[in-house]
Amino acid sequence: MNNPSNQALCFLALSALIGGCTATPEGTEEARAFYIARFQPPILVDAAPARPLKGSFSLANNTRRVGLADMQPIVPAFDGRGRLLASWNPHPRGAAGRPTFVIVHGGHGLVPTNFATALWLRDTLGGNTLILDSYWSRGRKENWRTYNEFGANMRALDAIAAGQWLRDVQRTDPDRTFLFGDSQGGWTVLRTFTDEPFLRMQVTSLYRGGIALYPNCQTNGTPEQPRLGPYTRPVVIFTGGLDDATPISQCATSIFRQASAWTHYPDQTHGWDTANRGAHTPAVDGECNRAMNIYNRFPICRSDRTTADMRARIAAFINAPSASPAD
Repeated sequence: MNNPSNQALCFLALSALIGGCTATPEGTEEARAFYIARFQPPILVDAAPARPLKGSFSLANNTRRVGLADMQPIVPAFDGRGRLLASWNPHPRGAAGRPTFVIVHGGHGLVPTNFATALWLRDTLGGNTLILDSYWSRGRKENWRTYNEFGANMRALDAIAAGQWLRDVQRTDPDRTFLFGDSQGGWTVLRTFTDEPFLRMQVTSLYRGGIALYPNCQTNGTPEQPRLGPYTRPVVIFTGGLDDATPISQCATSIFRQASAWTHYPDQTHGWDTANRGAHTPAVDGECNRAMNIYNRFPICRSDRTTADMRARIAAFINAPSASPAD
């Protein structure tokens, strides 16, 4: 579908009421075709870069060196054309009966923090982890422009594809499967669980809930800045008051208040949980650096205290009995 109908366009921007039209009926092939045509850039490569960004970290140090699987093309893309790169790590004592986490990255692509998060989820919470790539597979290293075809809707389709693969191939339990993302990955979490008919139909049989760290949250109802919330599954959100990358002042308060829980740290920058020495080495508390983003060299300051508090709250969320978003 090269020229999606006005009806399908309105489906992706219900709150904007583009052209005064009505939403596409739930579950139609027209809605599915629109998502695929606009938000499934082709899979171009089947190997991860050894050093993802110029002068950046070694991928092997953050996978093999810490006992995580290599990034391999294993997750079929939502449109069925090609496979997304991912590191699948069933718990060493077996995947059955354990929580499963799909970890989705920010605008820099996968970074050591994502692999360090996987280690924590495995070693502390006893979980299976799938570290999912959305950019490398498509021949990109990053998405610093943010609001384009590589944004939240593409990422939501990737999250759906990962959940389907875990459920149907790895036989993990959807009632114990969570989507975990930071920055643009946090945006992915919020969009994936937003209550729109097509997303709801896909997502509710795949995930129990989501965890969004310092997420992008601007929305204007267009396909590139789509609506966020209310949510079809429990979602917890963490934000920072000194965050110059994704400040909450840019976003509707309802996006946060509609979550099951929202924790705001007034004294924290973006990325307080950064693995600033790699997943294989303990982070340096209190160290501040600047993002590599050429459009916004925002500060990133590690805080062990905030990371510990956040992780305690995440553990409580994961271990809580299943509940509806309203609960």
